[in-house]
Amino acid sequence: MKIRLLFFVLLTSATSAFADLTNQLGRLVGYTIIASKTISGYQDKNGKGADSFEGCDYDRVIIFDDDKILTCEAYGYQYSYRPTAIILSNGPSFKMIVGNDIYDMRRK
Repeated sequence: MKIRLLFFVLLTSATSAFADLTNQLGRLVGYTIIASKTISGYQDKNGKGADSFEGCDYDRVIIFDDDKILTCEAYGYQYSYRPTAIILSNGPSFKMIVGNDIYDMRRK
């Protein structure tokens, strides 16, 4: 009985994780992966910056190792030191995936 209960709990949690993944990936239909880059830091409009990633804030400039940049179009908090970012584009708009979060971005 305990094994069946454990199996049910694992199956239920895996199913909800896949449902969340499907919802997130559904937002990316039509986008193509164009780059995988390491985030080296950020700069806010007021001049504040850091050599880590602290998520996105409106108009925050994200700086990559190759000195290319993207600008955040929305807010989302996440902390990580030099994480890998996957950059996607559908032509005019960009998305950036860091860890489990998807951020709306634009070119400066």
